[in-house]
Amino acid sequence: MPELLSKKYRDQLVTWIGRTCHFQLVYKISRDGCSAPTFHQKCDGQGATVTVLYNTNNTIYGGYLSQSWNSNGGWINDPNAFLFRLQYNGSSNPLKFPVTGTGNAGYGHSNYGPTFGGGHDIYTFSGTVSPSGKAFSLNGGLTILGHSYNLNGQNVNTIANNSLEVTNLEVYKVIDGPGQTVPDLDKPWREHDGWTNEYRQYKVKDFSKGKFLNFRLCDTRGFEEEFALDAQEISFILDGNIPDRYQFNPLVPFTPDTPGYIKDPNMKDKIHCVAFVIDGSTVDVMSDTVQKRMKDLQVRMNHRGLPQVVFLTKLDKICPDVNDDVKNTFTSTAVCDAVEKVAEIMGLPRAHVLPVKNYESETKLKPALDILLMQALQRCLDFADDYMDEQLDKMAAEGKNVQSKD
Repeated sequence: MPELLSKKYRDQLVTWIGRTCHFQLVYKISRDGCSAPTFHQKCDGQGATVTVLYNTNNTIYGGYLSQSWNSNGGWINDPNAFLFRLQYNGSSNPLKFPVTGTGNAGYGHSNYGPTFGGGHDIYTFSGTVSPSGKAFSLNGGLTILGHSYNLNGQNVNTIANNSLEVTNLEVYKVIDGPGQTVPDLDKPWREHDGWTNEYRQYKVKDFSKGKFLNFRLCDTRGFEEEFALDAQEISFILDGNIPDRYQFNPLVPFTPDTPGYIKDPNMKDKIHCVAFVIDGSTVDVMSDTVQKRMKDLQVRMNHRGLPQVVFLTKLDKICPDVNDDVKNTFTSTAVCDAVEKVAEIMGLPRAHVLPVKNYESETKLKPALDILLMQALQRCLDFADDYMDEQLDKMAAEGKNVQSKD
């Protein structure tokens, strides 16, 4: 089961902790059970830890202790402790709340889960809490949040939605020194630590002119064997209703009432070409479930007339000749076979399946890799241009106010 704490939030916590360190997951309620004895068995004596709560409002908050948890029934003195909020209602908004009552920064009790502050500021749970569906209604409390920590003008509602209804709770051990490099991912539709749960929009800058280019690259989460992308959320993305940096939550789908919903998107807010990224070395083991989910999404894209392409990655894993020299891409029988198979699966012309080679261990730019990537990007931009021309012509025919592509 993957760790939920994203890289950007790990980096933020490292900054707040104030030294080079990394994190090791030691306790997770959806995996280990929401039980005080289990929490203490896994977390007592571990040294510094970070506790992270993910509530059903898509808010992420928690606390840091530089001292170990224990089961002694007493206060934990820690001048370095702090509480934090990383995300609020799906939007990234990190805030740190330093300890003021250092003598009761934490509380160690054999029948309590992670507990911060006197009173207590964050009292997660006691005993054992069983899940209700995919959520846990923790039986602790947040009523005295701010007793032992400086909230800097925030309150229980703006930090935690005044809610202990969580989809998960994780405790990470803080280990000094940099972490290891994330290993190669085995399947593109499985979620791993470091994969995004956000919808992101990226601008590309021409540094020679100091200006952004006239296109954006938008990124959303990939496929998981056990997780189906919400089809309506995909429609909202395609239609330009979802804002940049929106954090997905499978228990709280995006709706027109969600904060940040773009009610009247312009042409520039919408998607003009869709690119599926598929690992060429795993095409033969792609499950029927994943294929069906992609087909279901394609129905919505086809309904909007959206052009679609596939970026076929990991060519070096498909063919040893390409591994030796990426210039062999278009003469490789193995790559050609993979392109044909993906085109058949996706129901797309072969010309819409674009082989690319990932940058992985390279430390410098390589022209041969760049050519494949730039060719694929140019193909996408050509499709997007054609789509926008068609939409603008349609708007003009209907007598609507036509917006410039620029």
